[in-house]
Amino acid sequence: MTRLITTAIFILTVSVLTAQTKYKTIFVGNVISDTTTFRSNDYRSALTSILKSKNKIEIRFIASPSFKQPNYIILTYNKKWNAKRFYYKPGTDLLLSKDVNIMNIDTVFSQLVINNIFSLPDQKSLKKGKYTYNPVTNEFINSVMSSVDGTCYYIEFKVGDLYRRYRYWNPDVYADFYPQVYELRNAANIVKIFNEWIKE
Repeated sequence: MTRLITTAIFILTVSVLTAQTKYKTIFVGNVISDTTTFRSNDYRSALTSILKSKNKIEIRFIASPSFKQPNYIILTYNKKWNAKRFYYKPGTDLLLSKDVNIMNIDTVFSQLVINNIFSLPDQKSLKKGKYTYNPVTNEFINSVMSSVDGTCYYIEFKVGDLYRRYRYWNPDVYADFYPQVYELRNAANIVKIFNEWIKE
């Protein structure tokens, strides 16, 4: 199977008829596509594959806490924006859903783009280092951190014909420990946005 990796900075043009304008363009920033990210078996979704989605834009946010059932938020655009939350009925394997009411959804989407939601790499590929320097001994000391429990977050997206999936583990904690790694702060900001919807 051919590996598809596409980097594109573009504006997705979508023809829509709304009360405000006949034609609308949506700025999506830098989009990195790699369909091979869907081959891994480290994550299994209760939802149908995003590769089968008919939406022009679709973002799936999956929060998978340790020892708990995952929550899903799906943000879609196909003529208009929609958001839906999927969650399990407590103590069962029954997946429920409800619409999420989002005020100023265009602004929220812009915040996701500003935080590079379509171009962030997977956390495991980040170069993380936290060095301190001792001028007396002329030594560099590397500090590292790891976490066992917490929440793993998956992002899946579709923009036009571009797709990718990546994940972050406790990005807020890692962002505080590695303040120079901007991708961790971007991921933590994205998590904060989606977690507000999960609380509804």
